[in-house]
Amino acid sequence: MNTDRTAPGTSLSKDTSDSAPPDPRRWRLLAFVGLAQFMVLLDTTVVNLALPAIQADLGASATGVEWILTGYILCFGGLMLLGGRTADRWGRRRTFLLGAALFTGASLWCGVAGGTGVLIAARAIQGCGAAFLSPAAMSLVTTIFPKGKERTTALAVWAALAGLGGTLGVVVGGLITDSLSWRWIFYINIPFGVVAVAGVVLLSRGRAESRSATASRPDVLGAVTVTGGLAALVYAIVNIQEHGWGSAAYVVVPAVASVALLAGFVLVELRAPDPLMPMRLFTTRSLVTASVGRVLTSAVQAAVLFLASYYLQRTLGYSTLKAGFAFLPLGVIAIAITAPATRVMHRSGPRPVYLAGGVGSVLGLVLLTRAPEHGSYLIDLLPALLLLGAAMQCCTIPVNVHGVSDVPQEQQGIASGVLTAAFQVGASLGVATIATSAMTRTTGELAHGTAPAAAWLDGLHLGFWIAAGIAVLNLLNAFVGLPGRRRAPAGAQQQTA
Repeated sequence: MNTDRTAPGTSLSKDTSDSAPPDPRRWRLLAFVGLAQFMVLLDTTVVNLALPAIQADLGASATGVEWILTGYILCFGGLMLLGGRTADRWGRRRTFLLGAALFTGASLWCGVAGGTGVLIAARAIQGCGAAFLSPAAMSLVTTIFPKGKERTTALAVWAALAGLGGTLGVVVGGLITDSLSWRWIFYINIPFGVVAVAGVVLLSRGRAESRSATASRPDVLGAVTVTGGLAALVYAIVNIQEHGWGSAAYVVVPAVASVALLAGFVLVELRAPDPLMPMRLFTTRSLVTASVGRVLTSAVQAAVLFLASYYLQRTLGYSTLKAGFAFLPLGVIAIAITAPATRVMHRSGPRPVYLAGGVGSVLGLVLLTRAPEHGSYLIDLLPALLLLGAAMQCCTIPVNVHGVSDVPQEQQGIASGVLTAAFQVGASLGVATIATSAMTRTTGELAHGTAPAAAWLDGLHLGFWIAAGIAVLNLLNAFVGLPGRRRAPAGAQQQTA
């Protein structure tokens, strides 16, 4: 039972109550909010293929190039929970507009950056903007759509945009860098951001802001400890690949600091009168199951993109641009599977879809473990990518819907922040673990005199097997964590658009 009390004078908008009529502008608002989320996820992957061009143009060192990625990830992952709680306390629309404005302005700064330090700083501000935009955007979706059929459909569309943004980022990054300039990978965010902000402002006119402000002081100590703990954890994770698990300065010390800070955060939250993240949220089985599912699903997704990219370029000899286009079917099939998966969820609930996604992930990764040295994209890679694209979407939609299903309306922001943080941590941990294992196997094979091509392939095969193991864990999470039968809450509205 929710025991949070809303301060006197706090207005709850119509979209925060399942018993109130749904906002007639909700589908148009979803389009603009989804556009902003698409922009954030596009930017997460679009930079990767442009890094060599950025390094050559700015004369950046290898460490500088690493921080162009790391600075963004640290701020995005570290501030996620603060962004989610800010959305609940200050208002979801306001937090969304703040995050979108920060992200768009920082994108312009990235595009005009004349040096590595300036670009790293601008990327860090982009990450801050994304940390406020992303959970606020997701909680807007979960509160403007009534619980039931409509919310399931809206979150399925949300997941489709997310999959498309991440996949297109690889293609767009190579295409823009080759045809224009690396600066345009940041400039393209500006029209997206402007349109999204304008659309949300126009569609929100005359609508009361949704928030759950309280008279107590903000939980500053909780914000500091959780942000520092998550940032230290992400810092340790992103350094595993380059420095190894045993590096004291880059991995061990930050990991220990992360554990200490996050433990301190839990103690602070248990004693705080108005905690940043109420610990009772983690007694909600649906949120716990969804968070675990987000970690495991994003770990598999990130591993597939990383390992398959190396297979395409190192083994099959693809150019950067051609490799980017090779991933396009992954996003296309994710969009195509969204409608049928949503229909199954409407009839039978999230469990069958999640189970199908888990099984498909395992099968797709097992196919990739058999990819040969002189293979063919159409025969050896495309079938697995299509299977994985559909499977990953079937894992993502159920956890998005199920994760917020039992969370009170006034805590949708922090719940969305938890799920988004789980996605970021899972992706970072997945790549770090699998990349380190694959590279270690390759190095060992080379030391024993194995031919370079065969050594690379052996390392990639090990990486795919580890990813398959993570997919098995995801399948078990679906089997154990989700209810066997759909629960239909009394009073839940089942309208369709």
